[in-house]
Amino acid sequence: MASYYAVAVLSLLAFSISAVRALDDKTLQTTLYIKQTPATDQRTVGTDTVVINWVIKDGPAGNTIGHAEGLTTHANPAQNFWVTIMDFVFESGSLAGSTLKVMGLHGGKVNGPGQWSVIGGTRDLTMARGIINYKIIQEDGASRTFEICIFAYYTSNLKETFP
Repeated sequence: MASYYAVAVLSLLAFSISAVRALDDKTLQTTLYIKQTPATDQRTVGTDTVVINWVIKDGPAGNTIGHAEGLTTHANPAQNFWVTIMDFVFESGSLAGSTLKVMGLHGGKVNGPGQWSVIGGTRDLTMARGIINYKIIQEDGASRTFEICIFAYYTSNLKETFP
């Protein structure tokens, strides 16, 4: 019987610690743009896998502030879905030096909205988690532009010193 009380007390303690920690979280809420130009910023590896290095901009025709670097795999050809795993590597602007780890599906919907998961981050975006809503706002034979609306929680300024 005492062990049940111990488990209950430990559970409440763990919950209260995580609830207090959640109050330290910061929020990132911004809209950015990804420009995909297959001829210059991606290369095929194998049958249905592509290495990507798409440009991240601060506006549809704005300044380059980083790159979306990773892999995309044509996981469901019948539905035309691609599974994409990428790092948003920010090279300039307020997020310079930070990254977001992003994954999810795209394709299959003509101009339809989609959603990716934010599953991590580094530097100023440490321990990020959240979502990215996206839609394709421009597409022609040479390129495609995604409007991405990022909403993520993160913990910044976690400074660890390693020998």
